[in-house]
Amino acid sequence: MRINIGRNLQRRFRSLVAIEGDLFLLGRWQSRIALFSVLTCLIVISSIAQAAIPVIDLKQAVDTFVQSIPGSGQGGYKDPTCDLIARTRLVKGFQKARNGQLLRASKHLALVNYAARIYVDSGTGREVVILQEEKVNGAYPRAWGLYVIAWPPKQNLSNLVVEVPHACPKAPNGCDGGDTDSHLVGVEAFRSANARYLFINGAQRNATSLSDVAHQPESAFEKIHEAALDPIQMGLGSNVKVYQAHRFFTGNHDGQNGDPPPPVDNVNPGMEGVADVVVSNGTNTPTGTLAETVAVAVEAQDSLFFFVCLANGAGTCSDLAATTNVQKDHMYGGSFVHVEANESVYVCGSSCRRDQLAQAVAGAMK
Repeated sequence: MRINIGRNLQRRFRSLVAIEGDLFLLGRWQSRIALFSVLTCLIVISSIAQAAIPVIDLKQAVDTFVQSIPGSGQGGYKDPTCDLIARTRLVKGFQKARNGQLLRASKHLALVNYAARIYVDSGTGREVVILQEEKVNGAYPRAWGLYVIAWPPKQNLSNLVVEVPHACPKAPNGCDGGDTDSHLVGVEAFRSANARYLFINGAQRNATSLSDVAHQPESAFEKIHEAALDPIQMGLGSNVKVYQAHRFFTGNHDGQNGDPPPPVDNVNPGMEGVADVVVSNGTNTPTGTLAETVAVAVEAQDSLFFFVCLANGAGTCSDLAATTNVQKDHMYGGSFVHVEANESVYVCGSSCRRDQLAQAVAGAMK
């Protein structure tokens, strides 16, 4: 309905402009009065158009979604290889939406219980379109994720895609992979960089044996990633930059009980001690890449707090280097940056460290 209202308003704008041209054929005084009336109508219609778009807090909306997705061991994630038609429809819906064709997008999305809705983000004042699955009997039929598109597409020239493939709810056992609140870092980076896309997974990585979308090449998340980047699919191509937000738990990387050794700060001006942030590009050769630029930017954000390890295959943080990440394998010549941060960085007190991390990454990548 809102889409139809918007199109009707556009038609009225064009009609009013045409009327304005005719009015100038009248006498000077009459035309001034008529022009004033036309402008008044334009202002009123513009206000109506703005009022028709709901205002939301994008961070709160994404958080509400994440808290509702299946947690660890809870099932609820449908194997996309068993529902290829649905996966194709979701990808087609995304493609139509990113091209600005919401009505056409909605026709594809409705067939897989998804809706495309336009909102104004209260945090930035910018418009976004959210592709979100609708629940059926209190549960998501497929749990294939949430996708945000900066709106309108033709007015956003960013080549940055923000991805959160391991978002997880806080319910008991909901987030045993350690990625609590990684979606909040993703939203902050999306906002700070005015990025083009924000992709959030639809089930915790251990909800089923197939729900870790960072390592499943057939997931809907991966196929939308490919559609967003692949130039053959009208994607962003070799100019694209992808930032993935992750979190790790120090206790799983402390060298104890067979765990990997702690990551070591190897980025100037630190060069010592245990790192609380790990940056990689998914390979063992990060020097001279965007990942190195991001690593330096994060440490420079606050060199007394952020201690960064740039994964280079030397063992200092290679276990967190995203070398098996499937999104990294489909970059079409673009730049991939994977950032892991431990629980100390995720504290959001008087200094919201997770926001500072996101802002540093956004500043280096936008």
